Amino acid sequence: MRYFSFKRTFFVLVFFCYAFISKGQCPGDAAIINAVAGIQSNVSDSYSDKIGQLKALQSGFIRCHPLKNGIYAQIVHRIGDIYSKAGDLERAIIYTKEAVAVNTGKGEGLDPSFLTNSYFNLGIFYKKIHFLKDSHHYFERCIDVGRRYPDKRAIVFMAYEQKAYSFFQTGDYQKSMEQADEGILFAEAQKDLLAMAPLLAQKAQSEIESGLFSDAEVCIKRAISLLENEDGGAEHLATSYSVYADLLQKSGKIPAALRYYHKSLELNKEQENWEQCSRDFLELGSVYLHGLGQGEKAVYYYNEGLKMAQKGGDSYQLAGLYSNIGVVYWRKQDFHKALKYYQKALNILPLNFNDTAIKSNLSRDMLKLVSNDYFVSTILANKGAALLGLYRKEKNKKILQLALKTYEIADQAVDIMRWKQDGEQSKLIWRKKTKEMYAEAIEVCFQLQNIEKAYYFFEKSRAVLLNDKLCELVAENYIAEKDRRIEKRWRVKTYTLSMKLLTMNKSDAHYKEVLEKWYESQDNWEAFIRGLELKYPIYYQYKYDNSVYPYEAVRAKLQDQKQSLIEYFTGDSIVYALFLAPGRQELLRIPYKSYGKDTKNLLTLCADKSLLNQYYDCYEKVAYQLYHKLIKPLAIPQGRVIVSLDDHFIPFEALLSDSLDRSSFLAKKYIFSYVHSMRVMMKKVNLPAAEEHTFLGIAPSAYNRNFKLAALPGANQSLGNIVRNFKTSRLIINGAATRAGFLDHLNRYQIVQIYAHAAADSTKKEPVLYLADSTVSLSEIQKMSFPHTELIVLSACNTGVGHHAEGEGVFSLARAFMTAGVPCTVTNLWQVDNKTTYQLTELFYKYLQEGLPKDEALNRAKLDFLQENDQLYNLPYFWAATIVLGNTDGIQHSPIRIFLITGIAMILLLGLTVLDFFLLKR
Repeated sequence: MRYFSFKRTFFVLVFFCYAFISKGQCPGDAAIINAVAGIQSNVSDSYSDKIGQLKALQSGFIRCHPLKNGIYAQIVHRIGDIYSKAGDLERAIIYTKEAVAVNTGKGEGLDPSFLTNSYFNLGIFYKKIHFLKDSHHYFERCIDVGRRYPDKRAIVFMAYEQKAYSFFQTGDYQKSMEQADEGILFAEAQKDLLAMAPLLAQKAQSEIESGLFSDAEVCIKRAISLLENEDGGAEHLATSYSVYADLLQKSGKIPAALRYYHKSLELNKEQENWEQCSRDFLELGSVYLHGLGQGEKAVYYYNEGLKMAQKGGDSYQLAGLYSNIGVVYWRKQDFHKALKYYQKALNILPLNFNDTAIKSNLSRDMLKLVSNDYFVSTILANKGAALLGLYRKEKNKKILQLALKTYEIADQAVDIMRWKQDGEQSKLIWRKKTKEMYAEAIEVCFQLQNIEKAYYFFEKSRAVLLNDKLCELVAENYIAEKDRRIEKRWRVKTYTLSMKLLTMNKSDAHYKEVLEKWYESQDNWEAFIRGLELKYPIYYQYKYDNSVYPYEAVRAKLQDQKQSLIEYFTGDSIVYALFLAPGRQELLRIPYKSYGKDTKNLLTLCADKSLLNQYYDCYEKVAYQLYHKLIKPLAIPQGRVIVSLDDHFIPFEALLSDSLDRSSFLAKKYIFSYVHSMRVMMKKVNLPAAEEHTFLGIAPSAYNRNFKLAALPGANQSLGNIVRNFKTSRLIINGAATRAGFLDHLNRYQIVQIYAHAAADSTKKEPVLYLADSTVSLSEIQKMSFPHTELIVLSACNTGVGHHAEGEGVFSLARAFMTAGVPCTVTNLWQVDNKTTYQLTELFYKYLQEGLPKDEALNRAKLDFLQENDQLYNLPYFWAATIVLGNTDGIQHSPIRIFLITGIAMILLLGLTVLDFFLLKR
């Protein structure tokens, strides 16, 4: 067999060499295509040999043909394909893009249909290096072109499948289902049942994760029926059996689930698909472990999976199986054995990490080489959890210190993973998995009473979660296309070299040379990114900045401002409270199983006037319970308090300090403000002077009929009351308060007051603000920049709340403004009536203009409101909705009233000085 392949390759090369040397004699198109196919299918030649042969064809073709055509595009496309198999994705992309450029050009002999192949390959290449936005773009191009050519439809269906699976991997199950549906419709139109089945299976997977079990069952049964009745779909049938087994397991039908996993396994064995066999064994082990609680049986199947993974040569699959065996022993509280397997999982990775000692961890450089970052961060988190368990058993502080170091390495892995990712991040990772890891890291800090490290993990969890879904959506608006291309080039180059390193042995003669190139490329990439922080600070903030504001700097700020800080981190049944104040620091672990229920109940009651009036005793109970659990144990001194919540936002000023006194609101003892993270809070408010642009008031008092929204009578008059004392102002009211007018003026003023309706409590749609003619969405606001704006007051319905997603916290219009660069927003947590809104807002500006910090100004406004109104208005519904979010410093540019007071004082002082001079002279 080897002899035959050598002869064929030799013949191809001799033929072309002769043809190229002989003057005027060039091979025909068919001969070239056959030669390309022969080189590609030759199993005995190395990748470098194949690339050399294809490049010889490329050179010869250029000598024979002055114009590049479809044949030339096929040659360079195949060169790109071989480079990708060799792990050099940088060159793979370059050559494949050349093929695209040729076939999208002008001239004779082009082959537009072959763009389907090239676009598909580019989609795969970019997916491998985590450029998901580019990957989706090229799969979409592949689909658009390929649908026009019947012989390319197989590739089109693969593109549909790849795109749907990509969305599934990142946790965007709705988009995954939509993409699968589009492919299914096309397959039905083409009457291609075999193509339809994998898309049905993919749709079922997403439906299972979305909890749509009935819909998933219909899809997966149809897929299995189609594949069982058709020949040639064994691999897809095995996958469909596995998906059905997953559905059965999650539906509690364990025996049936085991039966279908075995059916999948048998099919994969027949196909000698060892990688899939390994995954089937892994799934079987997981059913026995989690579904039946049979650890020993689980270990048996995991070990069988190891044998298959060794056949397939997938080190990451091996690492996953070792890690799962570790989980079995962790559950049995055999922590020494669990740690042994977690270490094996790290050792088996292709990183040349051979240290089996439990105290040893991957270096930062090793983390940078990892190709499956999520896998590695999970193994490290598992190792940290096992060390924490071992400490609880043996009470050895050294073990706890090792656990802390392990979580620090796992945190670095998360950072590197975020740097490598591009485009749509995995919601599963950022919302749930990293939060679990940070919860365990904080528990370690609690056991050590290491408050500084606890602060770091509190803030780090917020830095990761705050950027979820925001980073690329916003970041891409803040960097020039040229620099984006440079950034992409460095990332591709670094990734390519890391892939090459992972396939080489340290004894390889070229290993050191490739390693040096990788270090150089890594350094250049990181230097380029550091340069972006100065050149494009907003882009850097969204894309790369997971930094934590220094602990000592926060303490200094609190000392200077005479403020306290409370940060809360909520786990399943534990709330961690970190308290910092001048001269004090404390970390508490509060068992609180009903925390989520209590916060939801408080918000539900406070947000409904009639409900609150009817069930005020329930409100009193939950308001005191939250105070008793969250505030009282911290013994907070009266005064200004910053609250940082990672989950539900609740108004602490509405909590009750005395269960027998229904008016013992915390607003009477404390001045609360809120932050998403201290990094956001501590940003310097360094705004360019905008003397001619001080105050902007917006009030669309009437709306488009289609909105079916009530008018806002009195909004214009309230704005008139507010602007009297400002040096300069602009009012956009009534019909002029359009979407265009809003977006044109919004970011040109120091202070912006918005009286409008908003919708921000829908679980399916992003928050929107209603203008006279149209709406502005959260994502549109996030794309803006605010170089002059210091404060935005959102006096609108529901501007401070958004739908809740696990681990994500509150997505809101207020957050949109803050993440777009506005240092402070005053916002509402629920709908408030007009009279209350106007009165509170005007009182707030009165105290703000007197030079008070924003939190004090709002607190004084609330206390005045309680004093000036009758008993009904003591209900928290009226006054507790409005909160200060972000930087609480007093406004930087004083309004006219301050200038007048200062001027009069100076004149009086000058007059007294002159009078004193004359009296002394006399």
